[in-house]
Amino acid sequence: MAIGNVTRKLRDRLLRGARDDRGATAVVFALSIAVLAPMALGVFDVYTATEQRGKLQDALDAATLYAARSTAQTSADVDAIGDKALAANLSMMQGVVLKSSNFTLSGSTVLASASVQMPSFAPVVSGSGVVSASSEVKRAGKIEVALVLDNTGSMSQNNKLPNLKAAANSLIDKLVLASQRSADPTPLRISLVPFSSTVRVQGTTALTNYVSPTQRGTAIPGWIDPMATSRWNASADIFSAQTDRLALMKSLGQPWNGCVETRAEPYDIQDTAPDSATPDSMFIPFFAPDEKGGRNNPSSGYSNSYTADPSSGTDLTKLKAVSKYVGVTSVPSGTGPNVGCAMQTIVPLTTASASVKAAINGMTAVGETNIPMGLLWGWLSISPTGPLNAKGAPYQTADLRKVIVLMTDGQNTFQNRSNSYGSYYDGLGYAFQKLLSGLGVSSSDADRTTAMDNRLSALCTNIKAKNITVYTVRVDVTTGSSSLLQNCASSPDKFFNVQSAGMSVAFDSIADSIQNLRLSK
Repeated sequence: MAIGNVTRKLRDRLLRGARDDRGATAVVFALSIAVLAPMALGVFDVYTATEQRGKLQDALDAATLYAARSTAQTSADVDAIGDKALAANLSMMQGVVLKSSNFTLSGSTVLASASVQMPSFAPVVSGSGVVSASSEVKRAGKIEVALVLDNTGSMSQNNKLPNLKAAANSLIDKLVLASQRSADPTPLRISLVPFSSTVRVQGTTALTNYVSPTQRGTAIPGWIDPMATSRWNASADIFSAQTDRLALMKSLGQPWNGCVETRAEPYDIQDTAPDSATPDSMFIPFFAPDEKGGRNNPSSGYSNSYTADPSSGTDLTKLKAVSKYVGVTSVPSGTGPNVGCAMQTIVPLTTASASVKAAINGMTAVGETNIPMGLLWGWLSISPTGPLNAKGAPYQTADLRKVIVLMTDGQNTFQNRSNSYGSYYDGLGYAFQKLLSGLGVSSSDADRTTAMDNRLSALCTNIKAKNITVYTVRVDVTTGSSSLLQNCASSPDKFFNVQSAGMSVAFDSIADSIQNLRLSK
């Protein structure tokens, strides 16, 4: 009930009581007026004070947030901006007079206080009629953002890839603009991880500096294991004898395009630093071997044949034969050890947003979906223990937030093919290598998807345990459950399930959320 209505009703009751000519009523009511009226008005005054204090707090919070979002770097500038915003907010509170306000900048925190004189029905009861409030807003500190973006073949449909490029570029523009209010010299660093069935961590046009794993020169990073030691120890390699994959590429006249296979479990879902003393922690260069068939004439069920097969042996022994590469110095176009490694290269953490946007604009759609591979490298790109040259800051760095934005338009896929290997070659190798525990040549597509989903779920848990904020965007997916990506996100409001055209809204919301400042009172 409005205060004015209550006051009028009380007044009418008092007047009726005063006119009552029944003696007892008149006497009692007359004696009660002096007590009841101030008490009633005092109740209204307390109600008014509580209401006005809440409105003042809201007005001050909004003004403090506005001042913190500005580019002001001094207390004087912050105070001027905050005062102006507070005055505008208070103009909607009738009868309220601003008594004092103060906005100061303390490090990365804006501190504010304000007092107002409110209209009072019974100042004798409520006191001076002055209410006060305080607010505190911590400005955004350093932010490291990894954009993990689906580049699989299905992204070529329904305008998804162009929409993704526009949405991701808009997100970057918003974050760059927000970072300009920070006094920190490097308030924002962004990495880009395009993924399909693998990721491309490095590209090199030649292996001229490569001699051997111990004399590799500058072209090949030290965290790569060309000998595939972990595969060989597990008898799960694609060669019958331990083979230097990079040396073999060089002999074929091919570059190493920079793609890698998944790490052995459990390192496939950890950010453990690669260490040659622990072969399973190392990364193995992607090498698509020559498959069954003649040179550039694959047999049915196979897709990548670029040498002549040995004359005898099973399909698997022919695949693993090293001798068939001897004397081969070139491969037919569209075949060779880099087939399946054509996606955009990862961009390590950088302050150069233009280079990230250029890489986004160069993304193409190719291959199947391996979400765990993409998400792991998104994590590695902002991890202090990651293998890339630009590493993330230590996890406990003050005023640092690490963020991963994961976008995909499909389910995890490692399809069973009608061949002796159980699959085509990709970042998970071949099915016969059993890089997914418990699966093999005959395992179904559904079982493979479930196994990949389980690895993804565990990976999400490990990432969030490092206090990394995860946003997930599911686009145009009509099969499977959305719960996997929803549970991967740090909270329900950080999961977006949209159509292709809705990506821009989702990414804009994510940008706003990333730059949103924490409000504490």
